[in-house]
Amino acid sequence: MIGQTVSHYRILQKLGAGGMGEVFLAEDTKLKRQVALKFLPRHLTANQEAKERFEREAQAAAALNHPNIVTIHEIGEHEGQIYIAMEYIEGQTLKEIVDVGARRAVPSSGDLPLPITHHPLPITQVIAIASQIASGLAAAHAKDIVHRDIKLQNILIDKDDRVKILDFGLAKLKGVSSLTKESSTLGTVHYMSPEQAKGEEVDLRSDLFSFGVVLYELLAGRLPFAGEYQAAVIYAIINEDPQPMARYNSHVSAELERIVGKALAKDREERYQHADELLADLRREKKKLEYVKAGLVIPEKAAPKSKHKMLPLALAAAAIAVLVLFILIFSPFKIRFDPQQTVQAGENSLAIMYFENMQDPADKNRIAQMITALLTTGLSDSPRYIQVVSSQRLFDILNLLGKGDLHVIDKTVASEIARKAGVQWMVTGKVLSTEPNIVLISEISNVATGKILATQRVNGAPGEDLFAVIDKLSPQVVKALALPEQAQKELGRPVAEATTHSEDAYRSFLEGLENFYKGYTFEAESHFQKTLDYDPAFAMAYYLLALINLHNGKYREAKTYIAQATKYSANITQKEKLYLEGLTDITAGQYERGIKTIREITNKFQDEKEAFLWLASVYIQNLYNPKEAISCLNKAIAIDPLYKSAYNLLAYAYNDSGDFEKSLWAINKYIFLAPGEANPYDSRGDLYAYNGRLNEAIESYKKALGIKPEFLVSLYKIGILHLFKKEYAEAESVFKAFATSKDLSSRAQGRSALALIPVYQGKFNQGLTALSDCMAATRAERYAGPEIGHDHIRKAAIHEERSELGLAIEETKAGLGVFKNADLDAPLWYRDHYAYLLSRNGKWAEAEAVVRELKTESEINWEIRFMYWRAEGALALARNDLKGAQTYFEKDKTNDFWGAYLLARTDLQLGALDKAVAVMEKALTRYYFERFYEPILAVKAYYLLGMAYEKSGWNAKAIQKYEQFLDIWKDADAGLPEVTDARQRLAKLKKL
Repeated sequence: MIGQTVSHYRILQKLGAGGMGEVFLAEDTKLKRQVALKFLPRHLTANQEAKERFEREAQAAAALNHPNIVTIHEIGEHEGQIYIAMEYIEGQTLKEIVDVGARRAVPSSGDLPLPITHHPLPITQVIAIASQIASGLAAAHAKDIVHRDIKLQNILIDKDDRVKILDFGLAKLKGVSSLTKESSTLGTVHYMSPEQAKGEEVDLRSDLFSFGVVLYELLAGRLPFAGEYQAAVIYAIINEDPQPMARYNSHVSAELERIVGKALAKDREERYQHADELLADLRREKKKLEYVKAGLVIPEKAAPKSKHKMLPLALAAAAIAVLVLFILIFSPFKIRFDPQQTVQAGENSLAIMYFENMQDPADKNRIAQMITALLTTGLSDSPRYIQVVSSQRLFDILNLLGKGDLHVIDKTVASEIARKAGVQWMVTGKVLSTEPNIVLISEISNVATGKILATQRVNGAPGEDLFAVIDKLSPQVVKALALPEQAQKELGRPVAEATTHSEDAYRSFLEGLENFYKGYTFEAESHFQKTLDYDPAFAMAYYLLALINLHNGKYREAKTYIAQATKYSANITQKEKLYLEGLTDITAGQYERGIKTIREITNKFQDEKEAFLWLASVYIQNLYNPKEAISCLNKAIAIDPLYKSAYNLLAYAYNDSGDFEKSLWAINKYIFLAPGEANPYDSRGDLYAYNGRLNEAIESYKKALGIKPEFLVSLYKIGILHLFKKEYAEAESVFKAFATSKDLSSRAQGRSALALIPVYQGKFNQGLTALSDCMAATRAERYAGPEIGHDHIRKAAIHEERSELGLAIEETKAGLGVFKNADLDAPLWYRDHYAYLLSRNGKWAEAEAVVRELKTESEINWEIRFMYWRAEGALALARNDLKGAQTYFEKDKTNDFWGAYLLARTDLQLGALDKAVAVMEKALTRYYFERFYEPILAVKAYYLLGMAYEKSGWNAKAIQKYEQFLDIWKDADAGLPEVTDARQRLAKLKKL
């Protein structure tokens, strides 16, 4: 056909051919432009069904006008052949791009081979391409058009890197009767959805599955479903799960695994329901990568640092969202829990559920969402008369219903959420107009009966903003609920005075809050910073930035944000002001005052579960009072039986109170409520480790990593437990992974951990060299974190063990200097060690000066009281005042290994053998970070307990502990006195 003219198109060359026709490059002689002409093969034109299918294709595609979809210009017929004239794009298909350097796959034993593998494309390039594909599909799906043949060959990248979706050759208008037989198996088999492979009716979610295959192929460098033959591939699509992409591409994040996994769900009800949902997740991941590149990453849960207290993150009840679908429930308690359970409706309780934006159903500018949030704020300041459910509570329930990804909800979902929240009334509404003026209607209904109690209509004046309109609506709602006159007075404050006067600021704030509830702190921080660009006086943005920084141990930044939030605290609600005051007190170590403030919240706002969680956090983390923590957590759970964060903390509280079985029961509840999150399994691993069940702990940590591979804290704990199990090669492998990571802090922590392996084995010379080397490497990277300070402290411990007290003091002093420079606002840890070393070396004036300083500070900041008590105890020891030392050491309830060791040794010297045995048995049953960070005492504890057993007459137990001690230090440096003494004691006992 080259050289022929078809209608007004002169054919220039053949571009390609496919199962549904040939494509030619042609010139449009009328408009003087190049086009692509696609012809249906002649042998198919006689088939009326194929001809109708082709006409449908043209009609469907012609209805689309989107920058990521090839434009259809015309449909025609020439000499019995139907053709389509479409936009001509200069570029390459994705298939052509990935085939560069492609190779034939070689399967491992038992695997079905994949046809082709290639090098995965860069993550940023894949996300850029995928976002455009999703955008194009969203536009098509909005018009009820399904592509049905998404694959690499049908995606073109033009010379400007713009994506164009080609060939809606199998497109079918939704609702049109299915195209029979031949159409049911059209398309490349590897990209088919399960329903397509079964010959069932397809819909837009089938496109999203095929898109998931494309994403997998681009990221992993291979197709997800293997098979030499078509039947084998179809079987895999229907029955098998693909391998994790990270197996083939280490740069694939857990979030990308989640996104692709959700797109590839076998059940279409579990997939993304709309392309714009997938697009939103891709954009969020793109932002995360941008933050990483800019060095703005805040780790979700990094490996912890010794002596570094973590303050509770109030309001952050939503843990990191990882949507992997499985549930594990195990003994000792069988959980009988109904995820459909509801709470009894509270009197005068109200939920502001949603407003539907009639002009913009997707609510792209968040107008309806802002109205909902502002109305909630506006009605929340009279808790004596009306209890308004927090937006976080509603979000938690939405998540538990499996609808956490929804941006807009309907009335059915709203009613279900309201029932589960246990409210008496709910408000729903519609935004009828935003231009030239805002028009709202709302209705109040009884949740139990569904009966509408009242309706309201508000017409804003031209130019009036959302805040003014809400100020008109709030009084109408209050009046309809027949609340007392005093309630109307208390709720009369303009809503802008409790938030902001900027719609842009409030929109950005809500975006940040949405990410904050999901645990996406990277994105949340960015939105809150943007909020402050719009309104530098937005107090709650400062407050939430303070929480994020406290959560990540950045005291200096957190205190700056708290000061700014306090400066503008006139612009927040009564409840928010109390939270801010409580946070201020607690960060200053004024726990009793902070507790009093937070209890004021629980008294005024009786359904405020977050306040009880915060109280429990302070009791367990700062005041070491698990009994009070348990009481507060049970109250939080009574308010919300689905409160997963409460069950998590409750598990730790029960364990600290000595009830391991109840702690497992609570953690099982947490796992049941959040089976797809990593943190529940990490927490369960902690509980096993704290009770000496190392193998079960490792398995639980591995489950956490299986869900979220970048959940590094679990990996770090696995390394620690391997060391305690004397599996040194395995521990070394884990810590080497840290030492070679991309993150500077993780690298420094990994190097330090590697240096502790020989120290734990009593190889002090090797340990000192390793610590010096890792400090030099960290300095060479110009990393200014606290890790070098910890290395100084560990070198000091070795020098102390070798009775080189002068060197030990120098190293400790250097470590304190590093900590001070790293964060001036953080408590200066290890001063108790410093006082101990000074007193042992006879430097009494300096030691006493340190103790006086700690005493003064501890009266203001309760968080460091344990450090003061241990310092006083250390001075008493140096004076040989054993009873005085014992009194101070017994005050310490922190489970700190150094403190436990000093107490047990003092008890032993005093002849309090039962006490010494109890303290050391508990310390040696509990495997945790502080024990790892004291590698010398962690081993000498076996020797100490052996002596306690021996003096108690428990010879068999003494033999066991001496043997454990000598086994760990079997290759230790020569001349260690404890090794010599333990051998002599062991030999003597074995002769008895």
